Amino acid sequence: MEEDVELLPLYILPTIGYVEKLISNLPFQMALGERYRKQTDRSRFQIAGPNNLQVLSLPIIHPGNYAAMAEVKLNNNENWQIKHWRSIETSYRKAPFFEYYAHHFEPLFQKKYGLLAEISIEAIYIIFKILKFEKRIVLNFSNQRTISPINAEGKIQYQQVFIERHGFIPDVSILDLIFNEGPNAMEFLKRI
Repeated sequence: MEEDVELLPLYILPTIGYVEKLISNLPFQMALGERYRKQTDRSRFQIAGPNNLQVLSLPIIHPGNYAAMAEVKLNNNENWQIKHWRSIETSYRKAPFFEYYAHHFEPLFQKKYGLLAEISIEAIYIIFKILKFEKRIVLNFSNQRTISPINAEGKIQYQQVFIERHGFIPDVSILDLIFNEGPNAMEFLKRI
């Protein structure tokens, strides 16, 4: 009997809950054939910043109504890379492991990517490398429905940079867990 394969949406710097799903032993594929949906984590991610939750959106060139994720282009006329990286630095430079892992993520904000899918896939591979998790990403170009957004809200807590100011901010980008917990990040993910 063939195993069921979960079809996951492709997110840029996804949530902790999403990454937990990726590292589980369940087989998955990344959906590049699904229709692009505006105002979702496909083109934005959230970080725990000095002013509480901060949403960083990647500017896209709006595709037609039925464009597949594989066709969504980034708008590189805006200088979003520098702004986003500065926001990440401001939020995490005091995190215990920022200096150890920042150099892995900084190139995402220096290179000019043509497609949203390119930067998203590269970000997932960087996350896998840091977590020491080896899995090949299988892409699916069919127009099938993906599973609902995945979160880990309330399932794990750890020390965040601005926790004294805002309390624990759940379900932010995996960047938060990596910069705050470093090599222990994988252990936290296994507890979800």
